[in-house]
Amino acid sequence: MPTVSIDGQQVVYQVSENERIFDALEKRGKELPHGCLAGSCGACRVEILNGAENLSEPDILESNTIKAIIDNYERMHGKGSAKGKVIRLSCRAKILGDIKIKLIS
Repeated sequence: MPTVSIDGQQVVYQVSENERIFDALEKRGKELPHGCLAGSCGACRVEILNGAENLSEPDILESNTIKAIIDNYERMHGKGSAKGKVIRLSCRAKILGDIKIKLIS
């Protein structure tokens, strides 16, 4: 059974494979920041600290939203400032194995 941990928190959540990050944690009493829950607003964005390979591939909607998030981040923090960061949308990314996330705003 895969696990999800959140940076800075002690709780480790056991989740079912193929659950979306947001849904899996909500079912277990942890609500993440969110907006539309459809993948277009980006309010549910998280940074994947460990286990990025243990998530489903981003679909076109998630990919486009992530690109916009990264472009905006680099406008605010400088070109290349997002290098090395793995950003995903918790409402779209399905869990395939253990991951560790960081909540970002």
